[in-house]
Amino acid sequence: WLEGIFLPEINYKNKCINPRIGNNPETNNTYYDVQGTYIDENNFLRSFSNNTYLWYNEIIDADPSLHSVENYFALLKAPHDRFHFTYPTEEWLQISQSGVSTGYGAIWINLSNRIFVAYTEPNSPATDIAINIERGDEVIEVDGINVNDAENSGQVSNALYPLTPNQTHTFLIKKRDSKDNQLVTMTSANITSSPVQSVKTIKTDTGNVGYFLFNDHIATAEKGLVEAFETLYAGDVVDLVLDLRYNGGGYLAIASQVAYMIAGSSAASGRTFESLEFNDKNPTTNPVTGG
Repeated sequence: WLEGIFLPEINYKNKCINPRIGNNPETNNTYYDVQGTYIDENNFLRSFSNNTYLWYNEIIDADPSLHSVENYFALLKAPHDRFHFTYPTEEWLQISQSGVSTGYGAIWINLSNRIFVAYTEPNSPATDIAINIERGDEVIEVDGINVNDAENSGQVSNALYPLTPNQTHTFLIKKRDSKDNQLVTMTSANITSSPVQSVKTIKTDTGNVGYFLFNDHIATAEKGLVEAFETLYAGDVVDLVLDLRYNGGGYLAIASQVAYMIAGSSAASGRTFESLEFNDKNPTTNPVTGG
């Protein structure tokens, strides 16, 4: 390793600690993985980031032999980058393509070190009639541990965000309306997300207002979005509330479709919705695809 000297990422591409076998489900082609080391993987990340990352000149160039792959990836970012993350491939494909992830169907949100229910997924453990967790309910304890217990924060986090199905945990829930405490036990499962929820028309003195909650720009959102806009169009709405408060983003194609369905063909015609920009090393080409 020589600080500031970067070999092309192709020198390290497909070199893996644990090469995969079989076909890649995204392409249906055979995996190209070959045996490599963690240093090969880190060097790929280092060179790839130097070539493609928007703020490549803000990355501190660290020795790739001194860090695990996960820890090294975390270093390859600008201090102000809030969007740098990893997902296991299989988990990402499940979420982005089919909306499936492991959990209870309750989406937690942390507000001033208090854990609340942001919303729930239908037909999930959280919405079972015997559990009936609702938006605004607060989690007080997990498996008898206060959610603010710093010493056992890892145990609390593992219970709130299980990585696999069939994990059973007990939650002390403070109900939003009654303020009563309720002890419930839930078992994690593979939950299919409903990215479009709560479609409704609200009558006002100035006309009908359409509303729906849009939680994720994933592939399965498309059908729900079309149905939502058809419903609101039939309801003769004059204003729209598109609730994105829990939406972390996703496919630009889905975002473009939403914008088009709101604006209509005449307003969208000839207009640019989004423009993909790379760093100053790649002013005219896409460094990932070569396009």
